[in-house]
Amino acid sequence: MTYQPQSPEPNPYGANQGPTGPGPQPGAPSDFATEWGLKEHPGRPKKVNQFTQLLWAYAAATVLILVFAIIASATAPWWYGTGFIVGGSVFGLITGAFAVAVAYVVTKDKLGGFGAADPRTPLYIALGILGFFSLGGFAGGWTIGWFAALGSLLALAKLAAVGIGFYLLTQPEVEHWLKSRPGNQPKPPTGPQGYAQQQPPQGYPQQPPAPGYPQQPPVQGYQQPPAPGQPPVQ
Repeated sequence: MTYQPQSPEPNPYGANQGPTGPGPQPGAPSDFATEWGLKEHPGRPKKVNQFTQLLWAYAAATVLILVFAIIASATAPWWYGTGFIVGGSVFGLITGAFAVAVAYVVTKDKLGGFGAADPRTPLYIALGILGFFSLGGFAGGWTIGWFAALGSLLALAKLAAVGIGFYLLTQPEVEHWLKSRPGNQPKPPTGPQGYAQQQPPQGYPQQPPAPGYPQQPPVQGYQQPPAPGQPPVQ
């Protein structure tokens, strides 16, 4: 079941938008930060911009944790756990890159590649993964007090970003915009080998039926070829 684009009435986005959601506006900026959702894009609803900005804030928090982990390992080389907190921070940086990837598929309308009828479903799953790995910020570096405090605060900030992201996905404005984008629609099913089922052209003789099945009458205007050794029918 696919989602049909809704009517532009009522219009939740204001002027200059069609039935598939707000399109590019004249004079809209096209720099990297705007296109990837780091800055507000005038062609997207405000809450969609807020959602992508939260994902970028999550990624920025993972970068800060890595920086603080490197500083902690440099200022306290005597502590045997510095390698652990640096390694955990590097893994956290990977989750930050994952958050940026989620922002990318939202801004580029690529949610249809996941095959979900509701394009918000993969976003819910992604937010759940980000929220789970955010809990690791409470488990590292308690011997180094200042790093533990900053790590816990940044972990709380990441959890807050995930929670607000869940809330924004439930808003009608975000739901309508995501579902109305053509790239977020699931792809139609194809044949077993990835090709659509082909029908024989009209007027072409069909294959003979299997024994025991009634035969279909021949197509009007089509003559069966004569058997070998018989004269052709005039």
